[in-house]
Amino acid sequence: MTNIFQAAAAALEQARTITPTERRVLQALRDRGPGLPLEVAMRVLAFPEQIAPVLRSLQERGLARAERFGGSPLGDELWSVTPLGLQTLEAAQALAQRSVSPPAPAEAPRDVASSLQQEADLLRKLGELAEKRGDTQQAARYYEEALGLIRKSREPSTD
Repeated sequence: MTNIFQAAAAALEQARTITPTERRVLQALRDRGPGLPLEVAMRVLAFPEQIAPVLRSLQERGLARAERFGGSPLGDELWSVTPLGLQTLEAAQALAQRSVSPPAPAEAPRDVASSLQQEADLLRKLGELAEKRGDTQQAARYYEEALGLIRKSREPSTD
C-alpha cells in the first residue's frame, strides 16, 4: 500500500513541474505508442532538435525510456512512456482540468469542497509517508498544503 502512495506522490510532484511540451510528448507516446525521435517530433509538431532535450529530460525523471535497436536512418532509439510517466500525465491533466474548468453549477459548492477534501487527504497521507522516511521538511510542506486546502474548502461560497 505504501508503494502506491509513494508512486502517487512521485506522479503528483512530477505533474506539478511538467512543461506543456513534456506533457504533449507524453500524450503522443501514450496515444500513438513508442516512436523514434523524429516520429515523436512530428506528432507534437516540433523539430527533432527541440524534442531531443525534452525526451532526455523525461528519461532522466523516469517518465520515458529509450530502447536502442539496430539503427535506421531516422535514429536508433525507440521512445516509450513509463508507468510513472502515465501516472504523471494523468495527474497533470487532472490538475490542468481542475484549474481551468469551472465546477458544474448545480452542486458546485459541495463538489468543490469534496474535491478539495480529497486532495487534502492525499496530501496528508503523503505527509505521513514523508515523515516515516524522515523527511520532515517535505512532510511539513505536504501538511501545510493540506491545511490550506481544508481552509479553502470551509470558506463560505461567494455564489
